[in-house]
Amino acid sequence: MKAIIYTRVSTVEQADKGYSLEGQEKECRNFALLNGYPIDKVFVERGESAKTQQRTELQRLIKYSVEHKKELSVLIIWKYDRFARNLSDQMELVKKFADLGIRVLSVTENNEDTSVGRLMRNIIGSFSQYENDLRSERTKNGMIQAIKQGRWCWRPPLGYKKSRDESNKPLPLPSNNSIYIIEAFEVFQTGLYSQADIVIRLRREGCKQMTKGLLNRILRNPFYIGLIKVDWLPEPVKGLHKPIVSEEVFSRVQLILSGKRPSITPKVRNNPDFPLRNFIRCPKCGNKLTAGWSTGHKGTRHPYYHCRKGVCSVNVRKDVLETRFYELLESFQPTQDALNLFEAIVLDVWRAKQSDRIKEEYRLDKELQELIATKKKIDELLIKGVFDEETYRARAEEINNDILIKRVELNEAKIELNDIEACLNYGKAMMGNAAKLWANADLNLKQRFQTFIFPEKIHWNGETFGTTATSILFKQLQSIPNQKSDLVAPTGFEPVFSG
Repeated sequence: MKAIIYTRVSTVEQADKGYSLEGQEKECRNFALLNGYPIDKVFVERGESAKTQQRTELQRLIKYSVEHKKELSVLIIWKYDRFARNLSDQMELVKKFADLGIRVLSVTENNEDTSVGRLMRNIIGSFSQYENDLRSERTKNGMIQAIKQGRWCWRPPLGYKKSRDESNKPLPLPSNNSIYIIEAFEVFQTGLYSQADIVIRLRREGCKQMTKGLLNRILRNPFYIGLIKVDWLPEPVKGLHKPIVSEEVFSRVQLILSGKRPSITPKVRNNPDFPLRNFIRCPKCGNKLTAGWSTGHKGTRHPYYHCRKGVCSVNVRKDVLETRFYELLESFQPTQDALNLFEAIVLDVWRAKQSDRIKEEYRLDKELQELIATKKKIDELLIKGVFDEETYRARAEEINNDILIKRVELNEAKIELNDIEACLNYGKAMMGNAAKLWANADLNLKQRFQTFIFPEKIHWNGETFGTTATSILFKQLQSIPNQKSDLVAPTGFEPVFSG
């Protein structure tokens, strides 16, 4: 009885660099020779494209095995995960060949046809599937090891460019933009300039991508002094890249950022007791409301928001303004139906922009469903007496083979994707509980949240709020009340409900 051989790699890269097809075939041939199996035919799956999971050689292998099953006794493979990475697919393929009277033998794994042997094969298959499921974790662990060696594993920050060392491993090098980074640190460490001043200065000098947020991240990034700091490791690691900022300058900058070293630049008045200060504006003069504590006749202190210009007569208790603002946020919270629609739309857009692998997965699933539908039609034709038993068996076997192969292809096509559902759930929770999140947040998050929802001026006239614009996301999803508000916003401003 003869043997057939099946070797496989999954992508062009593996065909070129790993899992050598020639090496697999050589070991399979040696295995056949040592066990006295004459070789009838060799099937080689080369992984012609990383964008497709089609297993044309597996299709040919099964078809050939069906046609020549009386002449074949064994199918030799290098490893079971070359057959399929999914354990259930492995077991189904093994059963398929067993039904044809062909035993599947692995060159590198246990082949005993006993309960222990089958258990070992299942365990090995389980580990193959487990390895496939944990690819992202392995990638992370590999990155951690690289970081411990001082290697940066991502796109270099502004001021550096991609490069490789003599061993062809990534090693960022200072770029032409490094002059802007050096200047930013040198200027800020004097304490004479605010970050906004430095952004204007650098943009004027040619660093057009500089923003206040980017500058703040740059000034806090130890990468520029030769250190790599990641959440995965408790302490920074000394990098192999060349630093462009001295440790002394970096330390002085951190002292200013933390407030431990005084800065001569004007300070922004910020007090956790008054999160709406410098955010709400006076409807009369347009100035931002300030806030403070007022002492009553009995020495009791009371918090108030008020206009800097006393002539405007805008003076409102802290609890009143903040309660109305809380109610305003509640009115902006979208309904559950709107959030569900938002989720569906985002998922549709996200899926439309995924890689060709997602399209491939969809195509394979569609083809699988078509094959299953065809199988049902064949069954119906048998029941109606259109097919005799022999014709039915031949046609059904062919369709079952196609279904098996298509399922293997589909499982191979599935890839680990971003947890979009978790991100959307987080976004829905944030938008659906905006008021509570604002009330329970710290000062920094409160103010960022306020600016996100109301990116432009927002006025308080003693009764209601008015603004020129609201966040487009909340504006689109906001639950619109049926009744009209009888509160009037300042001229030129759209009203926003005060609760």
